[in-house]
Amino acid sequence: MPTADAGESWKRLRSWLRRRIDQMAADDYSRLPPSFASDDGRVASEAYSTVLIAMEVIEGRRTTPGRTRNPADGRSHATIPGPP
Repeated sequence: MPTADAGESWKRLRSWLRRRIDQMAADDYSRLPPSFASDDGRVASEAYSTVLIAMEVIEGRRTTPGRTRNPADGRSHATIPGPP
């Protein structure tokens, strides 16, 4: 797949996920499978939100909780909490 198509697909996926999350927030479960709609869309909403977060991590716009990014080399590392 050419890069331009991959980028467009990425944007379309992000848009689709956001639309579905917005629909569930407005109590519209018409496009969800019955197994996802039965709990008022909580599982689906969490799953879709998780995918959006994963996309941000892949893009480098977000690091995982408890991790920081070293600006010098771009690597992320876990922070070790100090004494209270």
